[in-house]
Amino acid sequence: MNSTEELTIRLRQQALIAELGLAALRREGLQPLLETAARLAAEGMGGSFSKVLEYQPEDQCFLLRAGMGWREGNVGTARIGSDMESPAGFAFRSGRPVISNHLAGESRFRTPALMAEHGIRRAVNVVIRGEAEPFGVLEVDSRDDGDFTPRDVNFLQALANTLGLALDRELREREMQRLAELAAARAREAEEAVAARDALLREKDLLMREVDHRVKNSLTVTRSLLSLQARLSTGGAREALEEAAQRVSTIALVHDRLYRSDRIGSVELGDYLGGLCSDLERSAGLRDSGRSIRVLADAHECPADEAITIGLIVTEVVTNAAKYGAGAVSIRCLRDDATGGLRLEVTDEGGGMPPGFNPAESDGLGMRLILALSQKLGGEPCWEGPTFRLDIPDPASLRE
Repeated sequence: MNSTEELTIRLRQQALIAELGLAALRREGLQPLLETAARLAAEGMGGSFSKVLEYQPEDQCFLLRAGMGWREGNVGTARIGSDMESPAGFAFRSGRPVISNHLAGESRFRTPALMAEHGIRRAVNVVIRGEAEPFGVLEVDSRDDGDFTPRDVNFLQALANTLGLALDRELREREMQRLAELAAARAREAEEAVAARDALLREKDLLMREVDHRVKNSLTVTRSLLSLQARLSTGGAREALEEAAQRVSTIALVHDRLYRSDRIGSVELGDYLGGLCSDLERSAGLRDSGRSIRVLADAHECPADEAITIGLIVTEVVTNAAKYGAGAVSIRCLRDDATGGLRLEVTDEGGGMPPGFNPAESDGLGMRLILALSQKLGGEPCWEGPTFRLDIPDPASLRE
């Protein structure tokens, strides 16, 4: 081969390397890029056969990913050994190009079955790698006599290097896409989990409302039965039954508020006390005697159990005021900005408790209830003339 022919071949090979670079820039996908590299390798070396072998670490072999000249069905399925006795395996593991111009007489390597079946006489192998781990081997094979030269290796290695860099980018993009898809899948799972949680919360909300509704109905029935029994009774029994009915009504009112509340497990204390005192005006006989109850309370969300306890205390104090007090009854339940707690005050226009009154020594059920319920709230009740006062600490302070 004269120098002009040699120059023409090398220029053509440089053009083919550039063509592979342009193919990589088109980003048509991994398989089209491998097929282009196999075609350009065969064209640039004047061989009838070429192949791109991808290393399969789990099987310790190569997979024929792309190629020229092989029988139909070989590309994508054929596998070749990657051990040191295989030309491709030796190149891959040593990292050095391998030229074998006389496979039949080769003492270094065995001829892979695929190549023997196609009558391959000579081969040249170079490693495909970029910055990451080696991808595999680029190989050109021929049935013809002749020799592959170091210049052929230079061309094939330049082609493999270009392919390796393109593969790095392709694999990085695929990994980024995989991670993006994984992130999207996890985001969908999170959204589904939130939706499932919200559905469960809504279901729980409905169940809790249904429970409160049924409890309220059951307590209403109980109150009706107690009231009926009171009407059929006389004297102290009648009075005790009416008081019990009013206590049941106080608890039922909380569950009615819970059923109607926007927030599960809590009631608005001002509305609750207003509704409770409206019932007390009627049931305690205040309305019939021209007396009334005035309520001043903060708009305060109160846990159900605390509201029930406050309501029972108010019921007992107001019932006592209806029996022994005079004039209008005033109820104040306001937040103490200094402590974060509540101050409950119930006042009438009567003379208040008798001198020397000690609630701890009282035998009355109502008084014992007031003391026990006040203690439950963490407060100590006191009477100053006609005023009952109870300071209810902030629940958070009791936990500290």
